[in-house]
Amino acid sequence: MKTAFLSTRVFTGDSARPWAQGLAVDGGRIVAVGADEDVRAVTDDSWEVLSLPGRLVVPGLVDSHTHFLSLGRTFQWVDLRDLPSLEACREAVSRKAKQMPPGKWVIGRGWDHHKWEQPRQPTRTDLDDITPHNPAAMIRACGHSVWVNSLALKEAGIGRDTPDPEGGRIERMPDGEPSGLILEAIELIRDHIPEPTEEELDNAALAAQEAALSAGLAGVHTCEHLADWKVLDRLDRRGRLKMRVYHLIRPEDLAEARERGLAPGAGSERLWFGHVKLFADGSMGASTALMHEPYADSPENRGIAVLAPAALRDHIRAAYAAGWDVAVHAIGDAALTNVLDAIEAARQQHPGPHRDRVEHVQLFRPEDLSRMQRLGITASVQPVFVDTDWKPAQEKWGLERCRNAYAWKTITAAGIPVQFGSDTPVEPINPLFGLYAAVTRQDRRGEPPGGWFPDQRLSLEEALAGFSRQAAWTAGREDDLGFIAAGRRADLTVFEQDLFSLPPERWLEAAVYMTVVDGEIAYRAPR
Repeated sequence: MKTAFLSTRVFTGDSARPWAQGLAVDGGRIVAVGADEDVRAVTDDSWEVLSLPGRLVVPGLVDSHTHFLSLGRTFQWVDLRDLPSLEACREAVSRKAKQMPPGKWVIGRGWDHHKWEQPRQPTRTDLDDITPHNPAAMIRACGHSVWVNSLALKEAGIGRDTPDPEGGRIERMPDGEPSGLILEAIELIRDHIPEPTEEELDNAALAAQEAALSAGLAGVHTCEHLADWKVLDRLDRRGRLKMRVYHLIRPEDLAEARERGLAPGAGSERLWFGHVKLFADGSMGASTALMHEPYADSPENRGIAVLAPAALRDHIRAAYAAGWDVAVHAIGDAALTNVLDAIEAARQQHPGPHRDRVEHVQLFRPEDLSRMQRLGITASVQPVFVDTDWKPAQEKWGLERCRNAYAWKTITAAGIPVQFGSDTPVEPINPLFGLYAAVTRQDRRGEPPGGWFPDQRLSLEEALAGFSRQAAWTAGREDDLGFIAAGRRADLTVFEQDLFSLPPERWLEAAVYMTVVDGEIAYRAPR
């Protein structure tokens, strides 16, 4: 397919030539970038010509941290996102439960007690009366805790005498019985939920793809299990995977991956493998992020080490020995320190080169930034978290500590490469929310005035690069993807309006006109 995009504004992301008027695509690759006359010079009457005045073309955006199949599955579950109260969540669960046959699991996701009118943690009794005949599991927005009813606890065999799992906690009532809230051990429940059918999984993946493409994403990095990769691989083999998916892997799947001959870089142009995903701690919202100093609102709590330092080192060494780099979840400042200690120790035996990444980096000690830079570690961060987290972060960590929280400008100034994502389904997959938060440091209501620690604001150019260039490098495709230039793959995101000409508060209403992958229009806005 030969296509020319003309009379538009092109932000190339190429520092040598950041702006252009048009580009030409032939055989999935960009063959010319520049003024309209330069582009027309390589075309003839056989080319399709798209005139796009007033629109903005940018490198194909990539969400560098998703749980892609999980996003698709949430479309089949109870949606608890942004509900203002426990009672509103109960009403949503009750409606779904009334539609379910007895014994079938009722699953939901997205509740956040920090957004409730009365922000207390829920318990099993808040579900028992509305789900008397069905086990129920409601995953918190962050994905690090699950709220269940008594039937779910019974199905999972969890009772008064069940010990806390390593790296997790079963919350208890005063009498010692489980409260119905399980932290950092969602597998205690998940392992007892019947597996979805192949058709349900395929539909979930296709629904996630539709959501991503319509949001302007040409690619995602997904942090899921080998079983989830099998679903995407099935779609890829059938020609139904229209975008690029870089798939991370869990350590428990390494042996099977090796048996299947799967290795870093293995796969197709649309679906390939990379890092091993590990967890150093929990989440800020669940108060399980691992801290050097206690939580401001809970002086006895410093969070949870999902992997103890010794186990973290062993997992990283094992990944390196098998030829994989690592992507490690670290939200609290102590978790980041543990990750850097573990990587340094592992690299003494496996010196590299490596393309390791730390996921989230929501709080750090300044002295750890120089270590990240020296080790060449990418900060894989989620600007959209500012929207939901700035108030709870102040309450849990204190204002002074938050000067080093979600501090993307400080991180980039330290010479640390940064890539952006959403952590969907924790947050919406729409990259415009991340662009807005990165540039304004405000939530979607425009709070706080002037931005939360406004010295951490990024430019729109920096934010767009966070959704494109570094993601190509960590995925091992920097020679083909990441910015717009002759010879590169034609992955493009086209916005209806020029974001550079709009005030940021209007970005949230902006629409995607087109998403192009390998020169093919994978999504076009309805006319």
